[in-house]
Order: sequence, then C-alpha cells, then structure tokens
Amino acid sequence: MRAALLLVALVLPNIALGLPDEATLSRLLVGTWHGHRHDTEYRSDRTWIMDPPDEGDNSRGKWRIEHARLITTWRFSGESSDSTAVEEIIELTKSIFRSRIISQEGPGRPEGQVLPSEIFTVTRVTEKN
Repeated sequence: MRAALLLVALVLPNIALGLPDEATLSRLLVGTWHGHRHDTEYRSDRTWIMDPPDEGDNSRGKWRIEHARLITTWRFSGESSDSTAVEEIIELTKSIFRSRIISQEGPGRPEGQVLPSEIFTVTRVTEKN
C-alpha cells in the first residue's frame, strides 16, 4: 500500500501538469536558454554552463530531471561539498522554459531566500543562419 501511494505521489503531478516524461523533458532542455541575466547551456552529457559566470563561481555543474523537476548541482571553489537546486518544471517546450526553485541546499545558499521562488521564464537561443 505504501509503495502504491508513493507511486501515485510521484506520477500524479506529471499527469496533472500534462508534462512529457523525463526522457522527453531532458531532450527538450538540451540547448542554450536566455534569461534576464545569463545564458545557460544544458548539454546532452548532463553538464551545464552559464555565461556570463555568476558571482560566487557557480557557473558550471551537472543536471538531471526527475519527477518533472530539474536538479542542478555545482561546487564553489574552495568548498568540499556540492550545492543543489531543485526547480519545478512548469512548462518546457522547444522555445520556452518556465520553472521555479522549490529547494536549494549547500554552500552559498542565498541569505533570506524565500521558496518557492518566483516563476522564471527563459527562451531558447536559436542559431543564426
């Protein structure tokens, strides 16, 4: 019974939101996304890089998608453990990515951070011909 409830808790949000499965979301995420301060490239090898680099040296790391959530990790210079952010994926298409941070742990967590965050919308950077 407990396993069934856990399965429902993990699957129901994806059905309710109408989001594709994790493999489809991962394929959609790969590419470069433009936000108000940075461009972030999510690579198919599950690494990400931000340009220009953010203050605090968290300009690259790893990513994965689990249960309609984007989980990113990075390590600040001089730290012995990773920082992690979990973002709820609200919408992810070929051109739009909308999400909000629902948790952030590790060194460098912003002081006074209120979660969940506002909704962030970024657009895919397309190559010019």
